Amino acid sequence: MLESIRQYAPEMPVYISGNDLGLVSKLKNILPNFCWMPNTAKNFGDAYNAATDYAFKHGRFDSVIMANDDVVMTPSTIDLLAEDARILESSGVKAGFIGARSDYVLYNQNIRFPVSKDNVIGVKWESEDYIKQAEVIAPIFASISREAWETAKFPSTNWYSDNIICHDLQKAGFQHFVSRAYVHHAGSQTVGTDFEKCHEEPREWIKANRPDMYEVFYG
Repeated sequence: MLESIRQYAPEMPVYISGNDLGLVSKLKNILPNFCWMPNTAKNFGDAYNAATDYAFKHGRFDSVIMANDDVVMTPSTIDLLAEDARILESSGVKAGFIGARSDYVLYNQNIRFPVSKDNVIGVKWESEDYIKQAEVIAPIFASISREAWETAKFPSTNWYSDNIICHDLQKAGFQHFVSRAYVHHAGSQTVGTDFEKCHEEPREWIKANRPDMYEVFYG
């Protein structure tokens, strides 16, 4: 991820959150414009919250891009994401998350799954050249505005943290979109591929803290 930033977006300020202080000295040689934030979070939700809060607090940004450490940008990723955000804003849309497409991500963002009656244009699906609305965005690489971020935060879980924040933002009037931008994603290297375990892990937290969402995932 860091090397792709250095290659394709070296001018962007980067806020890195992690628990390996040994990385700091290495990062100075890769990204001179980075800011390091120690991270002791035990789940994705808390980690996203801490890092994004820090970026908005210390930078004068209208929006930030959340990015997992196991994604890789392409030369067009940043430009397309920014352009799509401008298109949506100029259309009067109140955007929540604007998420990149990928090869290992939720169905709506996944280039492996075409939309209905899709066509192949060159070497990709025709639908990849269009912005589309989605109920849920997995923020492996996604922008969010300061206004949206001040409206809702992630719950303290791994699985379903993105579902819940997207639901809360929709209730507040925000809409989520899949961008034309693309990133490669290694995928599930942190929580693993025992999907039944991932499903059960947040059960008690959601039952105790978000009973309104419990039936959605466990009913």
